[in-house]
Amino acid sequence: FADLVAEGMASALAAVAASGAAAAGRPLLRSVACAAMAGKRRVVALDMDGTTLNSSHKLTPRTISTIHRVVAAGAQVVVATGRPSLALQPFIEQLGLPHEVPTVCFNGACAMMMSRSACPQVLFSEGLSMMMAKSVLSFCQRASWCASYCVASGPALAAPANPEHERMLSRFESLEGTRQERVADLDEVLASGRLPLKIVAMVEDPEACAAEARKELAKDLVHIIAAEMHVEFLNPAVNKGRSLARLCSEVVRVPLDEVVAYGDNHNDIEMLCLVGDGVAMANAKDAVKSVANRVCQWDNDEEGVAKDLAELLDAGVFSLHAMV
Repeated sequence: FADLVAEGMASALAAVAASGAAAAGRPLLRSVACAAMAGKRRVVALDMDGTTLNSSHKLTPRTISTIHRVVAAGAQVVVATGRPSLALQPFIEQLGLPHEVPTVCFNGACAMMMSRSACPQVLFSEGLSMMMAKSVLSFCQRASWCASYCVASGPALAAPANPEHERMLSRFESLEGTRQERVADLDEVLASGRLPLKIVAMVEDPEACAAEARKELAKDLVHIIAAEMHVEFLNPAVNKGRSLARLCSEVVRVPLDEVVAYGDNHNDIEMLCLVGDGVAMANAKDAVKSVANRVCQWDNDEEGVAKDLAELLDAGVFSLHAMV
């Protein structure tokens, strides 16, 4: 299965990179009406920051109630986020859905079943190897970047070396809404055999810093993503799209062409390329808009996900078939 997903994703991304979604033979669903005509959707995959959450990193009452309407119509909601499970849990509780929520966390490095009351259950994961993590930590030290060591359970670990590192780390903690554990040396954590799912570096200019990292670290060694105020380093086989594909195949048991997904940033590209209706937010990066089936009329501060889902509900896009 993994080989098939990787092969299909590589073909889709290569074609999209050539000249946009149309080059890959993917329909350009320029409106909700076109999306409705393209067929039923049984899964809604939601990115969080910059997409479902507003710029204050909040879920609005309208967004919550619309998601409940989608579930009542028979669709399965899946969360696909770069956040660790600890930083996602408060939003799972706010959503208050009546069943467990399949989630892709850590930008695809881990998939979990999460709920309001139970501890997250790991479904599958693929983190950094010892060699990958050692190379990334060494690079971050040379670049004088503050690194965060993300693990499946419990808080992430960080070893800020100076006041500037502490300032950057505090900003990142505010973004995620969680406190990280301070340790003396991340190399010692790695040497203990506790491998990370991903490593995050807090930086002032994520785009430029990601480009700098790609010059130093080979793409077959590590997957590098520019994010909100940080750069993420993952196993090169890991991304949201691949993990969503596996989740849909093995857990939700719904084909990808019956999935509508919403995203805004570079880490959403693979996911939007693979699903039947990949929707880029109005505030999305241009690179994300170029590969999407369609662009939402609204941004995340205008409750774009809620408004778009409401139009899909009105158009009868969601199947009444009960999810497993």
